[in-house]
Amino acid sequence: MSQGIGARVPLPILKYDVFLSFRGEDTRQFFTTKLHAMLQQKGLATFIDNERLMRGDVISQGLLRAIEESLVSVVILSENYASSTWCLDELQKIIELRKEFGRAIFPVFYGVDPSEVRHQRGSFEVAFAKYEEVYKGNREKVRRWRDALADVANTSGWDSREYSHDAELIQTIVEAVWINLRPKIPSTIHMLQGVDTKVEDLDKEARIGLDKLYNTEIKCGCIIL
Repeated sequence: MSQGIGARVPLPILKYDVFLSFRGEDTRQFFTTKLHAMLQQKGLATFIDNERLMRGDVISQGLLRAIEESLVSVVILSENYASSTWCLDELQKIIELRKEFGRAIFPVFYGVDPSEVRHQRGSFEVAFAKYEEVYKGNREKVRRWRDALADVANTSGWDSREYSHDAELIQTIVEAVWINLRPKIPSTIHMLQGVDTKVEDLDKEARIGLDKLYNTEIKCGCIIL
């Protein structure tokens, strides 16, 4: 059973290579959708929550479980990221898993300055001014969100403003994630239970700096490659 935010969890069985944390209204239209597709094409089982716009404000246990079951997380920090308590709860969980299990985090500062995230300035300041009022009786909750943002902002990542177009940034992210995950993918596959897996050698599709690429075909109702 998945544990709540802040609760120590046993080492979970891994189902996904990558978890995407993002603010749908900011980046879903192109950036996140394209990034998800490119990661999938690379053979990485990537979790994306396609139903978040249809639910309420309380993060679901299923979503927290998906974070636990992912090897790494890509966090897309955009202008309205902090205005979503879902995103902040996701980020808090992601940070906790890095501290407990060493899970890698790949931050993407999409149209925002890392310092705005680190110190909660600009749109992040506006969001937290609201939270300080709404959660007067739970200051600790707000503090944990602030700490999570500061933590992720101090993690090496990418600033979208340094790239001429999104496609270039997406390709850079995918290659970095692949290089990080490549040595771990075989062990991840063996952890999958009740899943038919097949690994094929795809030398012909090797990219710059990579001498071999593995494509995993996973037949499961919740993972589609």
